[in-house]
Amino acid sequence: MSLITASHNPPLTAPLNTTVFEACELMLKRGLGAMAVLNSDGSLAGIFTERDLLRKVVPRRLDCETTTLRDVMTSPCVVIHTNHTIHDAISEMVANKVNHLILLDENEKFVSIVSYRTLLGHEIENLHMEVDHLTAYIGSDGIGGD
Repeated sequence: MSLITASHNPPLTAPLNTTVFEACELMLKRGLGAMAVLNSDGSLAGIFTERDLLRKVVPRRLDCETTTLRDVMTSPCVVIHTNHTIHDAISEMVANKVNHLILLDENEKFVSIVSYRTLLGHEIENLHMEVDHLTAYIGSDGIGGD
């Protein structure tokens, strides 16, 4: 499975002037923990995550209805390219202590966001399939082996 297949599709995005309240409503509606923040030309400006809300908005008691993503997003983002593997992405997340990565294409253009939870789910699914395959292989030679 590729990172593109495992990413949020379509990705959740918002412009820099989106309020924290609006962003949270969008994230809740889609059941996502992060969104890409885009410049007016559509290029990537940063990422806004649940962690940004918890660490930057709440402790400073910022007004969610007037504070914009420009003020509380994470930038620069931790990124990974589409040609990397799910294992590479998980390793990158662990190394950088993040739960979301921005996915870029070979031209450094924003593609989507991948989450730790989604990638881990894919890895667990793959491990279950491998165990099933090995179990079937081991049990296929019959009693006593031949």
